Amino acid sequence: MKTSSNEWAKFIAAPELGMQGLHAYFNKHQYERHSHDYYVLGTIDAGAPKVALENSSFIAPAGSAMIINPGDSHDGKACGDQGYLYSMVYVEPWAIADIAGEFGVSTPASILFTRSVVTDPDVVFALRRLHRTLFYGQDRLAAEIHLIEALKPLLTRYSTRPATLRAKAHDPRIERVRELIHACFADSLTTADMADAAGLSRVRLNQLFRAAYGLPLHAYLNGVRLEAAKKLLASGLSSAGVAASVGLFDQSHLIRRFKGCFGITPAQFVDAHFPVVQYGTSSSLP
Repeated sequence: MKTSSNEWAKFIAAPELGMQGLHAYFNKHQYERHSHDYYVLGTIDAGAPKVALENSSFIAPAGSAMIINPGDSHDGKACGDQGYLYSMVYVEPWAIADIAGEFGVSTPASILFTRSVVTDPDVVFALRRLHRTLFYGQDRLAAEIHLIEALKPLLTRYSTRPATLRAKAHDPRIERVRELIHACFADSLTTADMADAAGLSRVRLNQLFRAAYGLPLHAYLNGVRLEAAKKLLASGLSSAGVAASVGLFDQSHLIRRFKGCFGITPAQFVDAHFPVVQYGTSSSLP
């Protein structure tokens, strides 16, 4: 995909492996604040992105690895006019938990990584190799082995195992609102609807919800809608049909929100489920 700013993005999906991949160059694109229910692991091949987390921010330089845990709200933009080129792998929690358990990690389902930026050469090499293997898309066994080899140093050096997941310790009033959003995301929910469900004022509700989940109400709702949109797109429903089904105004609204959250268009996401991908060999910026 080309734009007037020379941005491009390639995406691939391997749901049977619990992985997706993004290879992209951005210099104008800015990610909206969002979170994922999967791990983001990858390398910065040129340039540098700046990422703001809930309570901190970081710049990932060229030659480093970048890690974002499930549930961590974040945005992202280029740090400088030259933009950045990066290679990301999105890994489902079950895929990492399975491997962590085989490494003897206790409570593997609640693993979090402790560094957002890692410069260890073996970690960077292993993640680049995993990304290339995933994009070639011909060897499932190699992708599985390379995921294991990429996770070994990360689990050994940069992981922690919290006793409970953050989402399980919430005020039950806030949990009722989260359940309402997941059940009725396609409806025109208002802050009054959510405040009524919680028995709180709208201002207090948004404060407590953001403290619990790292996102304001509208951003969390947007994320739920977009995750539902991905499932519907993969099932073959048209973009216009998906937009109507998940509570977005129209197809253009879906494209704008999808790109803002995932860095790709709905059409690219659909294409990735029937991929004929050519992996870019350049490691330099345009």
